[in-house]
Amino acid sequence: MDAFYYQIWGGSDIHIGIYPTPTTAIGTATQLTVEKMAAQLASTDHPLTSSSRVLDLGAGYGGSARWLAKTYGCKVTCLNLSGVQNERNKARTKEAGLEALVEVVEGSFEELPAEVLDKAPYDVVWSLDSFLHAGDLEVLVGEIEKVVVRENGRVVFTDLMAAKGAVEKQPDLMREMGQRLHLRDWRTVELYKAAFEKKGFRDLGYWDGVDHFEMHYRRVGEELEKKRGELGDVDESIIEKQAVGMRNWVKATREGCVDWGVFCFGR
Repeated sequence: MDAFYYQIWGGSDIHIGIYPTPTTAIGTATQLTVEKMAAQLASTDHPLTSSSRVLDLGAGYGGSARWLAKTYGCKVTCLNLSGVQNERNKARTKEAGLEALVEVVEGSFEELPAEVLDKAPYDVVWSLDSFLHAGDLEVLVGEIEKVVVRENGRVVFTDLMAAKGAVEKQPDLMREMGQRLHLRDWRTVELYKAAFEKKGFRDLGYWDGVDHFEMHYRRVGEELEKKRGELGDVDESIIEKQAVGMRNWVKATREGCVDWGVFCFGR
């Protein structure tokens, strides 16, 4: 699977992009999502600066962490479970000459390791399309609460979610999609807001980007078909499974079953 993501998504990011046009390159679109999140932070009157300390949860290949470090001069701690992705992150970070600003820690955001906790508090907790994989939302928010204790601390993230009422309206489709992602359950915008507000976080705004969701998976599907012959290390059954998954995401979006956007919460 790592080879699939690395070659199709471009090797820096593994998240949904923002598409100004139907032909925008996936790498360009995913970078626009990162910039949108940074702008969301800036809109709260607490923009990122060289003194900011950022915790990137589910950091993947570290593309956004390196951009943050290079753009703002801030320090970023990347926490991620995949050893393969972490090694790629370290290599890309070294190539970029950003080792003094970006560190990579292996671990789960459902049980933050001591290496992360010891460096708390952080000014910003940052995440891209990762929180849906947390088994327990209350536990996840509790872990974030441990490291964002400053008055002006911020949490900014994107995630794939079910549209309100989708599980009831399209139970078979949503069950199939949830099983594909190994989800315990589907979350919604309302569930995320309630969970963070319960822990004392303020809702600083939600940007609805679901219009870009269908375009992203359509573009990934196109890229997959274009590069089928170049994915020598990826089993054909995996390629076909991913192709079916891309088509299902497009279908789910057209039927109004999914949500995606940028959340921002603060202390």
